[in-house]
This record gives sequence, structure tokens and C-alpha cells, in this order.
Amino acid sequence: MAQPHNQGVPDSSHPTEQGEGFGPWLGRQLRRAGMAQADLADQAGVPRATVSAWITGRAEPRAETNATIAAILATASPK
Repeated sequence: MAQPHNQGVPDSSHPTEQGEGFGPWLGRQLRRAGMAQADLADQAGVPRATVSAWITGRAEPRAETNATIAAILATASPK
């Protein structure tokens, strides 16, 4: 029987698959990649306060920004 592609890789799974919100997932992904909030903010072209708001759940990124975040995290080296 085929296994789901994300089985055994919980750190990279989508937040809703783990029952958590976007903010905790994003924070975990940044830690995994060894990135600071400021790093993501610079690369995504948003203020650092915006990244902080995403992580704390006070805001969520727009759809087009989600694509940018995904691309940044995909190229980050896991630490």
C-alpha cells in the first residue's frame, strides 16, 4: 500500500494537516531553516512586524505572499 508523501516528515507538512495554525507552523519552519523573522521579512519584502504578526496569529499573509513564503522556505537549508 502506498504511503502518503508527507508521512514521517511532520516538520514540513502543511499546518492544517497537523491541526495547528499558520503562525506556529511558520515559526517552526523558520527555526528548522535557521532563519530569523528579519530574514524572512527581507526576502519577502515585508516589514519585520508583519512577519511577527503572522507568527503570533494577529494576521495572515495574502495568497500571493504565501507563494513567496513557500519559495523562500523551499530554498532555505535545514539547520
